[in-house]
Amino acid sequence: MEARPHPYNNDDTTPDTATPATLFVPMFAPDEAGTLWLDFNRDGANDVIYLNYGYGNNWWADWPFTDSPTASQRQSDMRKYFLVKPYGSKSAASGDGPNSSCTTNPITPLKDVTQLAQKEEIDNAIDAMAPNGNTNVPEGLAWGWRTVSSNEPFTAGRPNTERGNDKVVIVLTDGANTYSAASDSGYANNRSTYAAYGYTGLTYPGSGSVTRLFMNTSTDIGKTTYTGANYTAALDEQMQTLCGNAKKSNVLVMTVALDLSTTDAGDKKALDALKACSSDSRFRKDPTDPTKPAKLFWNATGATLSDNFREIANELSNLRIVG
Repeated sequence: MEARPHPYNNDDTTPDTATPATLFVPMFAPDEAGTLWLDFNRDGANDVIYLNYGYGNNWWADWPFTDSPTASQRQSDMRKYFLVKPYGSKSAASGDGPNSSCTTNPITPLKDVTQLAQKEEIDNAIDAMAPNGNTNVPEGLAWGWRTVSSNEPFTAGRPNTERGNDKVVIVLTDGANTYSAASDSGYANNRSTYAAYGYTGLTYPGSGSVTRLFMNTSTDIGKTTYTGANYTAALDEQMQTLCGNAKKSNVLVMTVALDLSTTDAGDKKALDALKACSSDSRFRKDPTDPTKPAKLFWNATGATLSDNFREIANELSNLRIVG
C-alpha cells in the first residue's frame, strides 16, 4: 500500500469513503518513459522520434500522441494501459512491472500463539522475510500499529479502550530511513524512484506545491530539495510524529537497532531516533539516571539478539500487584 497523506500516514484512523484521504491505495508502479512504440500506424516505418531517458521501470509500450512526446507525457498517458502491447515491442526487464518495489509478503494478522497451527503461521512468516529495497521505518511502525489496533483494516485486536490490554509494537531495523533520489528534472520530474510516498517530485493534490513526503514537516526540511539526505530527514520527522501518536494512544513502542555502530555518524543518528521513538519502561529505571524510567530500546547485534528479545519478553511479562 502507498502511505496515506498527512495526517493519516501517522495514525490508525479507520478508512472511510467519506474522507478519501483515509483510504489505503494499492501501490502501482507506473510504466516509466523508456520503451516507445515507434511504428504507430504499423506501416513498417517509424512515425516518432525515440528518446532514451534512462528510466528503469519500463514494462509497457508508450503510445505516442505527438511526433516528439516528452518523458512526462509518456509516463502520465493513461491510454497505454488500455491498449494491447504491440507485437515486437521490448520486453520488461526482470523486476520491472506494476509491482516494482512492492515485493514483500503480505502482513500476517494477529494470531493466537497458544494454538500450534497459528504459531507455525507466525514462524513461517518470519522465516520468509527477506531484506530488499529502501528502509521506511515509519511505514513499518504504522502498519504494526494498525495490526494490533481494533480499527480497520485489521480488526483482530481487542478494543482499543479495553482496560488491562497492552498493545505492543516492536520495531526492528538494521538501518536509517532511506528513499531513493533521481535527477530527472529535465524529463518526467519524478525526482525519486516510485515507493510508498509516490514520486517525490510530484505534488499531492490539494497540498499546494508540497509533495506527500514533505507534508507536515518542519522548516528544516527543504520542500524543493530532492536529495536522499533530505528524504531521510523527512522520513525521520514523520517517524517521530508517528511514534508520538502511537504512544499517546497507549501503544507500547519497543525499538531494536540491529548491527548499527555507535561510532558511525549515520548509524548514531538512526540509533538516537530509535531511542527517542521508544516508550518508557513501566518497571525499569534508567541506569544512568535512576529518577527516570529506562527507554524500551535495545542496540542489538546478531550475537545478542536472542538475549535482547528475552529482555523484551521479561518486560512484557513483568507483573505487579497494586493496591
